[in-house]
Amino acid sequence: MGQPRFLIVSRPARTGAVGGDAVWRLLGANNRHLGQGGETFRDIPDCLAAIERLRLGLDRGRPSISPVDHGQLWRWRLDLDGLTIACSTRAYRRQRECQYSLARFVAGARGAEPALHARAASALRPRGTA
Repeated sequence: MGQPRFLIVSRPARTGAVGGDAVWRLLGANNRHLGQGGETFRDIPDCLAAIERLRLGLDRGRPSISPVDHGQLWRWRLDLDGLTIACSTRAYRRQRECQYSLARFVAGARGAEPALHARAASALRPRGTA
């Protein structure tokens, strides 16, 4: 197995959409999603800059866990300077699973490859092509 790494995913621009068409995700050593950026970005350089802000501000980040769907599910997010810089990629059935996921995200972000080595994937690229 490898180490956690950032993946930048570009999406086709939607008509009338606010924001951009690129988002970063943090993948664990087993290729599972640990978390993703709290917003979309205009382009890959903006995404890389957001990853660096996350890595530099990780110790100052304020984590929060909150219920969704009338308390049936739980999600986490990480705020820095009043902005959500990272959030869970899914909702969890149990609060303790959500807390565990947040801890895995923070540990993964600390040990991930530097953002300059982030891999970019395009939603526009057909399957089976490089």
